[in-house]
Amino acid sequence: MYEKILVPVDFTDKTSKALNVAKQIASVTGAEISLIHVVKAALTVYLDELGLYKSKAPGGQKFLDEVIEKNEKKMERYVEKLSNEGIKISYKLKVDSSPDKIAELVAEEGFDLTIVGNYEHQRFDEFLKRTHPERIAKLAMNPVITVNQNKEDFAPNKILIPTNLEDDCSQRMSDLLALAEKFNSELQFVYVNTPAFFHTSPQIRKKSHLWFQRNGLKGYEIEVFNTKQLQKGILNAADFYESDMIALFSKHSESIKDLIKGNITEYLITRSDIPVMTFNLNIG
Repeated sequence: MYEKILVPVDFTDKTSKALNVAKQIASVTGAEISLIHVVKAALTVYLDELGLYKSKAPGGQKFLDEVIEKNEKKMERYVEKLSNEGIKISYKLKVDSSPDKIAELVAEEGFDLTIVGNYEHQRFDEFLKRTHPERIAKLAMNPVITVNQNKEDFAPNKILIPTNLEDDCSQRMSDLLALAEKFNSELQFVYVNTPAFFHTSPQIRKKSHLWFQRNGLKGYEIEVFNTKQLQKGILNAADFYESDMIALFSKHSESIKDLIKGNITEYLITRSDIPVMTFNLNIG
């Protein structure tokens, strides 16, 4: 289950959104929350043999030390608050500017879950239409929960799982099932039936039976939600079924079409009012 939860911190409302969800998951699972803040210092820096950040710029060390000290004090306030609430908590500062480093940290230190706060329509790359959380979801080996709205009472009673009835999700399904068991969540598997990907009822029945079997799922049924457009259809389905969270098994593409227009993961992470939990199928 989830023993180590990573929360990227930028000291804005996004951090509060992520921490509200993280601490509620931690209180149920007993997990430790690890905070990371990437210090965006406009200096060329390096790590010395003691693991301390040093500036290569003349006279830059004093400025770098002040920036790090200022951010450490902010992090310590989070630690104090969560510790007083009985949450196991730690933090780390890194001096860098790339969100790739967060995904690297996930892989290096074995975090089980990453929780990221987001602002609607905030972009990591304006040309490629990528949000910071979507970039993390693409690179991270572990599940990522993106939170757009404040969730003071995070209770995923109903989790919507859209599926194309084709992708093999078996290696990631156990993570979702473990979370659902802890929160006693109802799993709502749904096929969003659109003109572009239309399936007849007999086709859906046959494909869903094989998909559930291939992913080791028993006792579940597929719901069919008919709509005109896939991305909006998923959000409308979540609203129709009164879901509390969307779980998305995603394959991240670097096709020109997806890079310019965005993909399903990007769309849902940016626009969903409920948390979106993504499982990266690109990483075995």
